Amino acid sequence: MKRLLALILALAGLAVAGAPLASAQDDATKIPAPTPVLTKIGATPMIELNDGGGGLPYLGSPTSYNAGDLKAALTNFHDSGVYDTELGQVDALAVKYITNDWHQWKAATAKHASKARSVARASHNGGGGQGGDHGGKWWNKKLAIVFDVDETALSNYSAIVADGFVYGPKSQAEATDEIGVAIKPSLDLYNLAKSKGITPFFITGRPEAQRAPTEDNLKREGFADWGQAFLKPAGFTGTTVQYKTGARTQIEQQGYHIVASVGDQYSDLAGGHADVAFKLPNPFYFLP
Repeated sequence: MKRLLALILALAGLAVAGAPLASAQDDATKIPAPTPVLTKIGATPMIELNDGGGGLPYLGSPTSYNAGDLKAALTNFHDSGVYDTELGQVDALAVKYITNDWHQWKAATAKHASKARSVARASHNGGGGQGGDHGGKWWNKKLAIVFDVDETALSNYSAIVADGFVYGPKSQAEATDEIGVAIKPSLDLYNLAKSKGITPFFITGRPEAQRAPTEDNLKREGFADWGQAFLKPAGFTGTTVQYKTGARTQIEQQGYHIVASVGDQYSDLAGGHADVAFKLPNPFYFLP
């Protein structure tokens, strides 16, 4: 894992949270735009923007909250293109990770695995044994990447702005109305992962009853051939973190190793069971 973190930092050019970000080229007369940093969510390395992911701050609330009081600023944030830029920043680093970091780390670890298997074979019947596979290790597994749906794969901004940045009727009907529009950098990342032999999965907090419109919306917007889409079962009473962690565990139980998890909420990413988490900005609402 230390080797993986070093590769992420070196290849993506990330700063470590808390490290000085200033340079000689900084313009002291204006506030600098957020830049990606490497932090952690639990024990999982997480890449986000240095303003806390470009979203609403974590306030320790056990309930959801929205940004209705910031309507004018949020409208400008979206319409000016800053939101698209910030989404692209994080997704671009995920692309770089999938393209370079993961595969370099994989190659280095595979070399170690090959040596381990050789040693194990030599210790079983003069090389005829079947040991050395280390069944729990990633090199025996298929690879997966996990995406959230809302404000990660699909943007529901038309409903959000229509409701004045509160959880109003348009937002409440966004899934059944199928108003989601593909977030292009996320779609690009999705397709890149597939081209690298990494199977995409969706884990969304939408209820199971909304499966049909959710899958229709995803397919219409270009997301195709995923491994499985997890929607919250009817009657589930646990937290979002418990639900999404459980879903990632189920993916692992199908024989996959999750190389990355992508979401717009910290609750999408907490709970482990992924090598790296990528936190997309969402300044519109917070979901614990």
